[in-house]
Amino acid sequence: MSMIVDFFKAVAGICRTRPLDSDLWEVTDEKARVSVERVPELNDPGGAVYLAGKGLPGRVLIVARNDGGYVCAANRCTHASRRLDPIPGKETLRCCSVSHSTFDYEGNKLSGPARKPLKIYPWKLEGKELVIDVSG
Repeated sequence: MSMIVDFFKAVAGICRTRPLDSDLWEVTDEKARVSVERVPELNDPGGAVYLAGKGLPGRVLIVARNDGGYVCAANRCTHASRRLDPIPGKETLRCCSVSHSTFDYEGNKLSGPARKPLKIYPWKLEGKELVIDVSG
């Protein structure tokens, strides 16, 4: 049954990663700011959320890395423009479409029909705040 549900989710482009409540982040001066301590998903390796709206150039996927850092990527597959999810237990992102293009945490395509790498945004921690540079 799970395989059938997963197939239909892929056809519809439905991902597991949820959007982050707009009260938990802001955008100022082309920088998205997220209070990491208020977002449980970002405190566990492989946990992820995405940002959308508030003047961002597009959706931004944030994934907690195993090394305590983060991946901040454009949350749009370069093949089908679908959202992305981290693959549990791997440092890999996968498109939520049937084609399942995959990318490493540096944005490089690993498999699937995607033709371009993902855009990866630079980030830094300022205290307990994750600051993502979403400028050009």
